[in-house]
Amino acid sequence: MTFFKTANSKFLIKSLPRRSEHSFFQEDFLQPYCDYSKSNPDSLLVRITDFLGTAYPAIGTLCQCTPSHHVIMENILCDKDDDARGPDKWETYDLQPVDYFYPERDLLPDPLTSEETMSRLFNEFKDKIRITKQQYSTFRKTHEEGTKFLGSVNIVDYSLFLVRYPAHLHTRTPTDRKSEWREGALSTDGKWKYRAVLLDFFWAKHKLQAQAMTGVIQTFNVIGRNGPMSITTTAEEYREKFLGMVDGLVELQG
Repeated sequence: MTFFKTANSKFLIKSLPRRSEHSFFQEDFLQPYCDYSKSNPDSLLVRITDFLGTAYPAIGTLCQCTPSHHVIMENILCDKDDDARGPDKWETYDLQPVDYFYPERDLLPDPLTSEETMSRLFNEFKDKIRITKQQYSTFRKTHEEGTKFLGSVNIVDYSLFLVRYPAHLHTRTPTDRKSEWREGALSTDGKWKYRAVLLDFFWAKHKLQAQAMTGVIQTFNVIGRNGPMSITTTAEEYREKFLGMVDGLVELQG
């Protein structure tokens, strides 16, 4: 999987190397996603503007060294480098529920589970998002609606991309559509601003690769009893744990 930025940093170009991902996006998800985004302009689902695919086979795609499909999406970090003094003060977290079976963590003895492996698996936000009850009500409702939509098309394994930066930094709005959680929601103590979007909604349980993975994990669990992975659980259970994770990130003040 590869990422590129456009010249003005406003958009990211992400490859979809797996056939199960780009076929699902094109055949099952694209139209419902467009309809949902139009009717829910304040949704926190990351805004995808274009879907690119090769019309004919090429040497790179035949050799599986060049992805054949890409999506272009908004970049909520587009203004990170505007202030030369500010880039290192921006924090980013790619957050998912952690109470699932992860082979890299759960099948290795503790001495072999390095910090590097764990950091690749989990982004942990060790602080709290300090916001008002009104801010949280809107934040929670938007996540409820977005994850309900993702569940309706059988998607699991999505993540919350959280950005935190000092409130005093001068930033520009990363999108033409104004939204508190894209512009920067101010913390109640006035120290931080937060941005957030839902990412990586390309893994659908009904696609062949997902079904095959589910079968493998279920067979393994007959012996190991480790429970499902985030990519093999049900859409309903993943949504429930995801919303629980969101609740746990927040500390209400005021």
